[in-house]
Amino acid sequence: MKRISTFLTLLSVLMAACNIPTPNPVESSTSTPLAPGPTSAPKPVDLAHRPLYWFAPLPPQPNGPYNGSDDFMQLFAPDAAWAQTAGYIQVFKLYGGWVGHDSTDGQVRQALESIREHGLALAVEVGPLNPTSDCGLYVESFAGEEGIVRTIRRIKSLGGKLDLLAFDEPYFFGHFYDGESACHWTAERIAQDVDAFIGLARAEFPDVIIGDIEPLSGPATADAYKGWLDIFKKVNGYDLDFLHIDVDWSDTGWPAKVESIADYGRVRDIPVGVIFTGNYQDQTDEAWTSIAGERVKLYEAQAGGPPEHVIFQSWNDKPDHVLPESDPHSFTGFVKTYFEDKSALGFQTQSTSNLALKKPVRVSRQLQGNEGQWAVDGDPGTVWNAGDGPKQWIEIDLGAAYDIREIRLLPNQYPVGKTVNRVLGKAPGGDFVLLYTFEGVTHDSELLSYAPPAPWNGIQVIRVETTTSPSWVSWREIEIIKAGN
Repeated sequence: MKRISTFLTLLSVLMAACNIPTPNPVESSTSTPLAPGPTSAPKPVDLAHRPLYWFAPLPPQPNGPYNGSDDFMQLFAPDAAWAQTAGYIQVFKLYGGWVGHDSTDGQVRQALESIREHGLALAVEVGPLNPTSDCGLYVESFAGEEGIVRTIRRIKSLGGKLDLLAFDEPYFFGHFYDGESACHWTAERIAQDVDAFIGLARAEFPDVIIGDIEPLSGPATADAYKGWLDIFKKVNGYDLDFLHIDVDWSDTGWPAKVESIADYGRVRDIPVGVIFTGNYQDQTDEAWTSIAGERVKLYEAQAGGPPEHVIFQSWNDKPDHVLPESDPHSFTGFVKTYFEDKSALGFQTQSTSNLALKKPVRVSRQLQGNEGQWAVDGDPGTVWNAGDGPKQWIEIDLGAAYDIREIRLLPNQYPVGKTVNRVLGKAPGGDFVLLYTFEGVTHDSELLSYAPPAPWNGIQVIRVETTTSPSWVSWREIEIIKAGN
């Protein structure tokens, strides 16, 4: 089986979230530009603050595969319930696609005024490359000159001040991306094109701080991004102002790789940040914020503290709710918890009904970096991968005998095809007995679940045995749900 990175699997999702040309864009209202907003001086923002904290929720998307946060615009209402959270962060980032063509003048104006009233710096994320007749059409980062100029000038015409501009992954999509309409340009050419877009941006906002977002995925390694920073400086004679890392969470070695880039950034005096997100598969706001919290704690534990820039961002369907901040699983509530009680982030194992969470496992075989424990860590972004086809198995020791009311399996499977997965259970001191067989055509991240008419009683060990599959045997997550909850 060809192993495909999570990042490229989600390409279509990311394209919808960012400022990428679409065949039928949703146009904003065409009313005459409004007069500049209130002239009262905004509260000062310390953009030298370290860490620098960013907040970037996803707005509803008219043509996107995911809806984003339904209450996004409520963030900008008078007395919106996130004043404490706003006091902890310094930067609010808007998506260029939303600013440029998925919003009305009134919505953008309301957002700009509210962001200023909260004393936050305004950032926008845009794609800075021009597609050509040969490549780049409908590829992420290739928003084109028209898109970026339209976005920036709209902010200016509505009375906004753009403080920071984050370029959406130009090096990865200009150089490494290997899908349809790929360009495979040199780093030198990409650096020249980015410089041209920086000139356009600073023609409108001379003091804007401009940096880059890049995915740490596949061939785009830590060393590649160190080289990218060097080439950018060599070509243009100046450095990028920051570099934000979009992590491929399926790579379980990501914290050390990010920290390697961060160390190099410190040598070069270029702040490096991490974008903390959940997964596109997450079914609830609680699942999304819990997984994002686990990633925050993992990085800060291994790196000895937060990165220089911390970016709380979503480009997924979840969280559905950004408000209120009193709800720990809303987006603002998650950010508030980060500052006020970081130990409460992530999975609260004492309250979960998932008996498999972080329990010991045995497997038939495994790939390095995709060991068995990643199938029970609560995060569908990580996987156990046997590295071979059937027959393969994974066993989970629950530590004691339990009554079980449901089993849930989330496959990591390429390609789609028929699978047969046998679920066996064993009581203490007993032998395995067949409990259920999943049989049928399955897709990657398609949940397989079964609840027996009556609970399976007295089970300590569950074994999932795959006997048929077109793919290497691999699970994103296995959940065993305790009866009585």
